[in-house]
Amino acid sequence: MLQTKEAQSILVVDDEELIINLLADYFSDLGYRVTAVKDAEKAIEELNNGHNFSLVLTDINLPGKSGLDLLKIVKETKEDLPVVLLTGMKTLDTAISALKSGAQDYVTKPFDLATIRKVVEKVLRLRNRSIRKVRIYEKLQQLKLSFQFKTVELDPDAVSKELAGFLYKMKFAPEEEIKQYELVFTETLINGIEHGNLELPSSLKSNDFLQMAEFEELKENRLQDPQYANRKISIIFECNSDLFSFTVRDEGPGFDWKKYINTTHKIVNDNEKSYGRGFMIIQHLIDEVYFNETGNTITLIKQRYNQ
Repeated sequence: MLQTKEAQSILVVDDEELIINLLADYFSDLGYRVTAVKDAEKAIEELNNGHNFSLVLTDINLPGKSGLDLLKIVKETKEDLPVVLLTGMKTLDTAISALKSGAQDYVTKPFDLATIRKVVEKVLRLRNRSIRKVRIYEKLQQLKLSFQFKTVELDPDAVSKELAGFLYKMKFAPEEEIKQYELVFTETLINGIEHGNLELPSSLKSNDFLQMAEFEELKENRLQDPQYANRKISIIFECNSDLFSFTVRDEGPGFDWKKYINTTHKIVNDNEKSYGRGFMIIQHLIDEVYFNETGNTITLIKQRYNQ
């Protein structure tokens, strides 16, 4: 079930005892659970103690770490937890800038309780709506997505993050594991771009600075050449409650994959020194790997393992 008002918890952070007591009493009377602390360090302790807060309400000016420091930590560790800033007129510009850093809203001091209640309830409504959207995906039985990009248009990081986001919403695996699959998607797409459509020689991609510079220069030149830049990358992503598959097809000449894949569709360990970073990551994280005959289409399959 979604959080009711009674179950929602607000973390209030302010070094002024009068404001802390005022806000704690006010929101407690409205039915919220309230935890009030006087500095960011104590707030971080509360956040790390397993409390399931619904919202952080913090002053910008705090002793020690500032409210902006706290905002940054929250966004790095609990990205979905909304933060509302309390600010005086002298720091109003700072508060407005902080909206770009992830703050959901701000309230200027001195404030009236009706205004701060309106802001808090608006932010919590948006959060609950977001939670409802995420929980829709927990009931998703099957997903199939198909994309096609010109090489010059494809952003591997953006596509991989989006696909990993679907796995996260479907609770396919723990978050840390899903981050590893995101890396697999990225490396596979980069291989399709660089060694597939752009036909860049893997021999140039090394730890040698001069060779790296030569590789990057050649890559940039080919991204400017329509012969290479307009080649297509096709992506098919399928996921259900048991597994996901990720297929990438480029329009390059392909390669001889047979010496790298064994009869159980695993990457062969004996060849570890003869292939790059992408293959090594796939080897350790993916259950089965398939290529088409010409070697310009790869399909990765990962089974879901319930802990």
